[in-house]
Amino acid sequence: MPTPMTLFDEVFRVLVAMLGEDVADRRDELSASTPLQSLGMDSMKYINLLLSLEDIIGKELDEVAEHIDLAEITTVGDLVALVERLRAL
Repeated sequence: MPTPMTLFDEVFRVLVAMLGEDVADRRDELSASTPLQSLGMDSMKYINLLLSLEDIIGKELDEVAEHIDLAEITTVGDLVALVERLRAL
């Protein structure tokens, strides 16, 4: 029986889909403290990333946009925490 995906794994899957295999190859190096900028994120990619996370969040981005401050999302852990918080809304 396969192990259920953690929220970190789900977010990582979206990061890989968006940023490519370079990120997938670094899976063992990634942790909650990994800066998103080190993965090649820029402001447009943040928006695209959030749009890609809608399925995991379970809500449309425009429903939760007022609860998102991009300046607070600097690490993979920040992103996972944001997704967790938005899911609870």
